[in-house]
Amino acid sequence: MKRRKLLAIGVTAYGTILAGCTSNEDEKEPSPVDGDDAGNSNENENDDNNGDTAGETEAEDVEVVIGALVDGDQIHLVVEDVTHQTELGSFFEADEGNEFVVVSLAVKNVSDEFPEISNLLQTSLHDSEDYSYNKTFVGGEKPTFNDGPFAPGEVERGVIVFEAPVDASGLELQFDFDVSVSGGGNQVHVDLESETNVHTLEQDLQIEISDIGQTIEYGGTEVSVNSVEFEDSLGRFAEPDPGNEYAVIDISITNETGEEQRVSTLLQMLVKDEKGYSYQEDWTAATELDQEFDESSPIEDGETRRGKVAYQIEEDLSPLYWVFEFDMWVNGDKTFWQLR
Repeated sequence: MKRRKLLAIGVTAYGTILAGCTSNEDEKEPSPVDGDDAGNSNENENDDNNGDTAGETEAEDVEVVIGALVDGDQIHLVVEDVTHQTELGSFFEADEGNEFVVVSLAVKNVSDEFPEISNLLQTSLHDSEDYSYNKTFVGGEKPTFNDGPFAPGEVERGVIVFEAPVDASGLELQFDFDVSVSGGGNQVHVDLESETNVHTLEQDLQIEISDIGQTIEYGGTEVSVNSVEFEDSLGRFAEPDPGNEYAVIDISITNETGEEQRVSTLLQMLVKDEKGYSYQEDWTAATELDQEFDESSPIEDGETRRGKVAYQIEEDLSPLYWVFEFDMWVNGDKTFWQLR
């Protein structure tokens, strides 16, 4: 049967709270300012490591179990694990009679395009009595699954957390490969109470990777990674968890678009490791930086703004990338710099 392609959708959860660096040149790609090739393109085309090919399924309206590969036209998906917890860290506790259902998800872009995924619109939890539960906005010990556009060969791995009654049974994760205003088909239902050998998705980025010190331009916005430092402490109130460290990245952004632009360290920037885990800015660590990147005001036309952004990551991760999305609403501009 003919499979449907994943419909590209925007990350609408944030509405218009913050506008990214905008451009009307949809067809244009980010390019090095100096004209040199941007680093080396990783062209590893090895097949994903699969311990059990029996779990492979095409992306139709199907039912699978934990560990099985769902093979879509653009996206491969695997639910790797699920845990049930009444607490997440020291600050989040489920309501009485409820628990957190922590789903570990891995997704890989196997196309040469930049499809988008939305946690809010494409994932939900259901039980045997047809009740559904939306995701919460709290995370677990592992990095949260980061949605948005996916570069060719990119893997995103992380947790999605739901809150449901402790006595709910027949739990399944529903993932909508097709999403539209009128509703979509092509749903995958993952039985969270059964499992097979876990199929492992491996990241092999099929895009150009920029180096530290290189400036990339897109739509009149220029971005540089000037340097990176790895620290085991940033002050009294910024100590990483055991086994972790801070990556402090010095960046510069120049606005030559002809109008002021806003930049968001939360929505446009992250650090990514080889396994596909994404790390957001550590706000506690940021308070200890003497030259924190200032996003409190727009960058004026002709202005260059420089500052530092801090991330808490596992120690000695390599390879490690800093990722910037030039435009929140345009596909194909997601750019990677190699930090290690």
